[in-house]
Amino acid sequence: MSLESEEDGPGVHERTMLVDLRQLRPSRPESEEAPAEQAPEAPRERTWRPFVFQNLEKVSRAQGLLAERLRWLTPAEGTATAVAARLKELFDAEVRLTVESVQVRPMAELRRFLGDPTFLAVLAPGALQGRAVLEVELALAHVAVDLLLGGAGETVGLRPLTDIEEGVMAYVVLEGLKLLVPGLQPAVPRPRLDGVARGVDEVSARLGDDGPMLAVHLHATLGAHSGMVRLVVPAAVLDAAEPAVESAQRRARAKADLEAFASRLSAVRGFLRAEIGAAEISGQDLASLRVKDVLLVDSLTARPDKGETGTAQLRMGKGTSGHAAAEVFVGEDGRYRARITDIIPGDPGHPGSVAEGGSAPADEQEDFTNPELDVPPELEGAALDDVSKPDGSDLLGDVPLQIAVELARVPVNAQQVVGLRAGQVLELNRGPGEPVELSVNGKVVARGELVELEGQLGVRIITLAG
Repeated sequence: MSLESEEDGPGVHERTMLVDLRQLRPSRPESEEAPAEQAPEAPRERTWRPFVFQNLEKVSRAQGLLAERLRWLTPAEGTATAVAARLKELFDAEVRLTVESVQVRPMAELRRFLGDPTFLAVLAPGALQGRAVLEVELALAHVAVDLLLGGAGETVGLRPLTDIEEGVMAYVVLEGLKLLVPGLQPAVPRPRLDGVARGVDEVSARLGDDGPMLAVHLHATLGAHSGMVRLVVPAAVLDAAEPAVESAQRRARAKADLEAFASRLSAVRGFLRAEIGAAEISGQDLASLRVKDVLLVDSLTARPDKGETGTAQLRMGKGTSGHAAAEVFVGEDGRYRARITDIIPGDPGHPGSVAEGGSAPADEQEDFTNPELDVPPELEGAALDDVSKPDGSDLLGDVPLQIAVELARVPVNAQQVVGLRAGQVLELNRGPGEPVELSVNGKVVARGELVELEGQLGVRIITLAG
């Protein structure tokens, strides 16, 4: 709002006028006035700040490995169901146990997890020196005792258990251990009840204060009541209790996990390679491969050049985790098929991986030397002075490589690989007489045709990759 005055004749007249101040702009000299057509202003660059999650629990790699170790020490599938069924018989009420969480914490935080008063059963893992503790929350323990003694499962407050009530709970623990022990792996120490502790101080004295501990929290439902059951195991006990060798039960569990969650692997795609032979050469020889060169192979387990049957190794990726042994035969449509006969665990020295130590044999290195010039093909036509000058390429002569001869490749995803079984037949989509591939670590480097050279089998290069 502005107030203006105006003289008109002998008197002074005042006039009030409303002005929208938002429409006013600061004046500037004529020399600074913008031209009629002004280029639009460049958009301002947006600044981004990294988002930081707050209050996240920090978990070390050692803690993760400790939690993974407990997984291999857990009983076989169905053991928890058997324990729940036995407890249902004891209490004549529905019993359910579910894992809520697993935490790795310092032993100094033991009081944070265990209640006081509560029921504490001390467990001894076989002949090991260490101890573990099983806690049942006090309210849930009172309900269990009341049900087992013929009551209706009524709570009687949070008073400590009497000696008789602790004996009743110890009996419940023993009944659970009876069904738990047979489900453990053969090499895992059998836990036994080593008594009942009176308070957290006694437990802390028996477990010790050194190293981390693993706390497993289970939610237990007993009829209409529920509560927490906790298992606290020191890291030293887990280290001593883990089997030194991989057991059949451990492998079976890993296989069951893969099959249960195989759908997650459907997006992981690759090729299942049918390998029928191998050859070892140096990295320098591989770099100097030319079209029409002949690479001698050690042996062939099938002869697709003659349409003969044989065997092959089916591998995926680098193949270090193992392979599937297969019989190779020609179907009624004239195309090759592979019938899986066995699944074999990994062998680090498989064809396609870098060989351990040493270089390729001298006779194999000479296969790629032009006999007329007695120089490698990449130096043909070069001046003699250039041949004698060393450079970094000379270092490749010390890199031995295994080249695999592939009959065919089948596109698959990881879920299909998990489902491979003995007796399964795969279409290789390759006919007799068609070219084969040469690969290193699963990567195709050349394509060629099988030939015989002075009584030895080889692959004549038709095309080179890249």
